[in-house]
Amino acid sequence: MRLYLIFLGLLVLSGSAYAEDEDTRFDGQALLYFENVGAWGWYISVDQVIDGPADMLGQNISVYMTSANPAEYPPGFIDPDIKIGDNVSVYGSLQYIEPGSYHVLLVGSDEYYIAPDIRDEVSANHQS
Repeated sequence: MRLYLIFLGLLVLSGSAYAEDEDTRFDGQALLYFENVGAWGWYISVDQVIDGPADMLGQNISVYMTSANPAEYPPGFIDPDIKIGDNVSVYGSLQYIEPGSYHVLLVGSDEYYIAPDIRDEVSANHQS
């Protein structure tokens, strides 16, 4: 477990070496929920890039929160009702692992989120 945390820390630090972090928005499908010591979130298959690099399309990207000090790094939100296969919308801080490879951090703004895709809700309401 300690090795994983060291790896995660290096991953976050290495991301800042490639480019400035920026916010991203995309829609996709929830693939797998994960929980590790100090980090938890979802792997998301990206279906539509709204804001961010176009090469994210089709990638499986980890979108997660960490146990950072909330006074310094406000936490975002992960909807607890999301299930595997759900269509979701993501807004968070894009972290560059290496050129063409990314993950999204939901820490640093209370506006960051993984939430059900609003298009699904609108579609369900029209079918009722």
